[in-house]
Amino acid sequence: MAPKDQFKDKVSFYLNSLDELGEVLINKEGSSGLTKGVLRIILGTMMASKGSVLGVKRTRCNILSSHGVSLPPNALRLKAEQKKALAGFKNSNLNRSQIKKIFDPKSSDSIAVYFSDLNASILVPLFHKDNLLGIVTLGKKFDGSSYKSLDKKILEIICNHLTDSLYNQELIENIKDKRMELRLKVLELQTLFDISLSLNSVLDIEELSSEVLIRSVSTLNASSGFILKTQKNSPILSVLSSFNVDEDQLKSAIFSKSSLPFKSVWKDKKSIIVSGDKSRSFLNKTNYKECIISPIVGNRNISGCIVLGDKESREGVVPFENNDINILEALSSQAGIAMDNAQLFEDINAAKRFNESIMGSIATSVITMNLLGEIDSVNKAGVELLGKKPNEIIGEHYSYLFSKDKGLCAAIESAELELESFSELSVPLLSKSRNTIVNFSVAPLTDQKGDHLGAVVAIEDITEQSKIKNTFKRYVSKSVVDQLLDDDQKLNLGGEERDVTVLFSDIRGFTAMSEKMTPKEVVRTLNSYFSEMIDIIFKYDGTLDKIVGDELMVVFGAPISRDDDAERAVKTAVGMVEALRKFNEKREKQNKVPINAGIGINKGKVISGNIGSKDQMDYTVIGDTVNLGARLCSFAGPLKIIISQSVKDEIGDLYKTRKLDAIKVKGKRKLVEIFKVLT
Repeated sequence: MAPKDQFKDKVSFYLNSLDELGEVLINKEGSSGLTKGVLRIILGTMMASKGSVLGVKRTRCNILSSHGVSLPPNALRLKAEQKKALAGFKNSNLNRSQIKKIFDPKSSDSIAVYFSDLNASILVPLFHKDNLLGIVTLGKKFDGSSYKSLDKKILEIICNHLTDSLYNQELIENIKDKRMELRLKVLELQTLFDISLSLNSVLDIEELSSEVLIRSVSTLNASSGFILKTQKNSPILSVLSSFNVDEDQLKSAIFSKSSLPFKSVWKDKKSIIVSGDKSRSFLNKTNYKECIISPIVGNRNISGCIVLGDKESREGVVPFENNDINILEALSSQAGIAMDNAQLFEDINAAKRFNESIMGSIATSVITMNLLGEIDSVNKAGVELLGKKPNEIIGEHYSYLFSKDKGLCAAIESAELELESFSELSVPLLSKSRNTIVNFSVAPLTDQKGDHLGAVVAIEDITEQSKIKNTFKRYVSKSVVDQLLDDDQKLNLGGEERDVTVLFSDIRGFTAMSEKMTPKEVVRTLNSYFSEMIDIIFKYDGTLDKIVGDELMVVFGAPISRDDDAERAVKTAVGMVEALRKFNEKREKQNKVPINAGIGINKGKVISGNIGSKDQMDYTVIGDTVNLGARLCSFAGPLKIIISQSVKDEIGDLYKTRKLDAIKVKGKRKLVEIFKVLT
């Protein structure tokens, strides 16, 4: 065949190869399929026996496609000086000598050894601008001939197209990686958002910690984990919750925020990956190969930390990455906020329970209401007082609950409008079905800033006290009752020596008179008589000691002592005589027998006090002074008042008196001087 025809055939062959290259570049996807097709075309076009296409990323060389050469046992590495030398031959051919100069076959470099096994005869570095993307290397031709200039030119053309395709492929893969990264980021954010919603809906600390831990373990594909919390005034960390760990081993371990690896976490408030020999003791405690620790920061302080161990994958346990730190820190940040909220909720509930416990133990009814006048809260005593269920009280307007108690409603309204406190004592609570006597106070309700929130009403049920007081008043005057109730120590068992004035009153001839009456008439007569007399006694603050038959014993100076006890005793006696005269005038008009009583008064030392037991007491006075007072009463004639010398000395000229003959009293050697009060 003529040389001209041979040239035409060769050109035609090269054009067919380039045409086939176009199809490969268009149809092949991925670097692996691309390089295999291109290498096949290069080997066929160049008539080479061996060849390979290497991909280059930094210093690492990956065999994208090869033919006729065995794969190396070790990874191929490209030195910096080798890469620099290749930069001088951008997309051009290197011959055997140039290849050997850059990649010395005598060296132990893995890539030099690989090119030596390939028996590289020609090499083309694939540069896109200054970025080395790959290397195409061919061995000898089948026929042993050398590569011609036209072969090299066609090879450069093919390699230029391959370079563009590899660059485009790299761009596509980068875009895919970025898209995947973006998808993962969106998924991560969505996951964090879902976790945030989930965590913020949980207000129990233990339940929340378990939720945080499970979310953290599942998000980072950890095999297990646990949460540690700080303890007040202690460096020791306690286990709050755990997942898929040996509980016994965890309980036996001691974790301190001042020891490794927690020391750096507490110092920097940053997450760390724990691995290597320096943390071997901690890893042995947890039985982890590697773990990640993230602080839980709340209110600027670390309240605990999340510990996750051994990240799992299809290939087994793999190392944690920086992205894992970012994710866990986002989780722990949400956990810190959620735990602060949960702790605040728990503190509020604890304070609420404490307040409710206090309010529940208070016997006084306490009712609070808002600015609208609606009841916000009521304690146990208030529920019992109003006789309603709590749900029948809460939310109701105070004017509805106390519709009949106009004074109370007016006080509440004034407290709300004028921001002043009001109170009333011993008033009936008309809104109750039964007769209830109360003390109430109303005060404005404000917050710590002084802003008006509503009003608080305190109601004390004094119904029983009122009954007792009223009953007490039947025996003692109102002023004496008030003083005794103010100082209940005066009602204790025991006696004391004190100066008193005693008054005795006895009806003359009552035994003979009662024999002519029916029992009912006797009782009716005595009740009428005593009512008149006791009113006088209480008028002058006398203490009715006892009623024995038709006899009255009255004490002045006990239990309450005054300077004018003797004077009030005599005034009482005079008043009793005057009242008895009027009483008899009525009886005479009714054709009834008049009642005549004699009165004796003495002053002196007595022993006064409560005699009896804690359950049953009798307040009285005993002593010679009392006995003499009774004797003076026996000497007094009808409507007559007999007093002793001690009483006469006390009253002075208050009343005219007449000295009577001294009398002999049983038990006394000397005669007793006595006086008659002139009325």
